[in-house]
Amino acid sequence: MSDATIPGNGRMGLTLASVTALAAALGLGILGGHLGGPFFTGLRSACGPVGSVFVNALQVIVLPVVLSQLLAAMVSREAQPHMARLGLKALLLFVALLLLGGFLALAVAPALLAFVPVDAAAIAGIKAATAIPEAARAAAPGGLPATWVTALVPSNLFEAAARGEILPLMLFTLLLGAAINRLPEPRRRPLAELIHGLAAAMLIAVHWVLWLTPIGVFALAYAFAMGTGFHAAGLIGAFIVVVSIPMLLYTLLLYPLAALFGRVPMRAFVRAVAPAQLVAVGTRSSLAALPALVDGGRLHLGLPATATGFLLPLSVSTFKVNRTLSAILKVLFLAHVFGVTIGPWRMAVFIATVILLSFTALGVPGGGGAFKTLPAYLAAGVPIEGIVILEAADAIPDIFKTLLNVTGDMTAAVLLTRGERTAPETAELPEGAT
Repeated sequence: MSDATIPGNGRMGLTLASVTALAAALGLGILGGHLGGPFFTGLRSACGPVGSVFVNALQVIVLPVVLSQLLAAMVSREAQPHMARLGLKALLLFVALLLLGGFLALAVAPALLAFVPVDAAAIAGIKAATAIPEAARAAAPGGLPATWVTALVPSNLFEAAARGEILPLMLFTLLLGAAINRLPEPRRRPLAELIHGLAAAMLIAVHWVLWLTPIGVFALAYAFAMGTGFHAAGLIGAFIVVVSIPMLLYTLLLYPLAALFGRVPMRAFVRAVAPAQLVAVGTRSSLAALPALVDGGRLHLGLPATATGFLLPLSVSTFKVNRTLSAILKVLFLAHVFGVTIGPWRMAVFIATVILLSFTALGVPGGGGAFKTLPAYLAAGVPIEGIVILEAADAIPDIFKTLLNVTGDMTAAVLLTRGERTAPETAELPEGAT
């Protein structure tokens, strides 16, 4: 077992503590939102900074982990012959899963929207009362985003890192890894050993941060639950239901998909992905869940180094399986409420745009840019007021989005490595250990 790995009993204790903290925070937060009072408001004031520090710590450590693991995989002699082919297969699988999410959205949306009443007078009042943020106004006239291609090659890597633009950093890392592999062996070997040592050290550091998960999950969940409580109603409540139920359904569908086509026991997949799902629910960040994904995949599924060092970092950084599902449901919900007809051609363009932009979304709460895809929605014909209103209600669906994303990440790794896996590390533990 790796030195960087949390021992079996420690993993179980940490998971149990985190689940307990999550349940307690949600219960206290809902109670505080209903009763009010200085105790609950004071606790919320204290939890806000603690939760922010926890998320910041995860985000600070995760970027070096992603890049160091990716670079280590690139310079590994065992993985080099298969890396390009594996990357291409991963891209094709990502697109296939995104399209599957789109088909699911188109299939379930009519049944769900049939239960959403439309009050023309109320909608007119909402449109009149909605203030449009400057960020939305600035994004609206731009047409469909086209600058993402030039953003893949930033003029300053440090600025890209500060903005959290991980895709260009990953492309640079891939380029650097390919260049290192072209060096003569006497020069390549010491660099490769240094990179592997750095990657192992980063995993140890991220495990230190993960020991704080119960505290961070409690702080984030309490502040969130107290701010929302049971008060979601009307248009906002209907949107939350319409978007969240299909994402939960897609998450559940990924389990048999991974088990059947990835050839893994269902129980092993559940145990492997559960810790990452807990981090995802608590932080709403798929990037923050990467260490738990790596641990779960290695310990319970026997994922090879190409998966833990290349596929999972690539997946959490670029693959957001929720994007077609959530975006199509959102645009169809707005079209239903505001009486807009979206023809087949417009919908096809919208889906293609969402797939394209999904590979530039960050794995952080809110996706890293609230109105980045606004022009796509406007091109589909929905009013900007509706987009602004629903953006404010996206915190709850974002939980289900992140849950779906990390489940999709593990599913992709399982499907792409079904012929390369070894015996899980848990098989080496004493009987009864977890």
